[in-house]
Amino acid sequence: KFSIIIGEFYSVESVQLLKKKLSYELKNYNQNNIKIIKKSTNNFQLLSGPYNTINSLKNDYIDLKKIGFEDLNIKIYE
Repeated sequence: KFSIIIGEFYSVESVQLLKKKLSYELKNYNQNNIKIIKKSTNNFQLLSGPYNTINSLKNDYIDLKKIGFEDLNIKIYE
């Protein structure tokens, strides 16, 4: 399984704002795939996934790149 790490944030408000912006800008994007993960008190990640296949990951990765995300990382679950 794979996930796309969209970004890391210091406040929950920032990550929620970006999640809302993504749902507005990406109409055909599966909104159930976008998740907020709390790593510590002041560390939140915005993830897209998990994906079971590279093709599904690739399609969403390209969609995110089209709207201006340049520093996306892939998380691999072993």
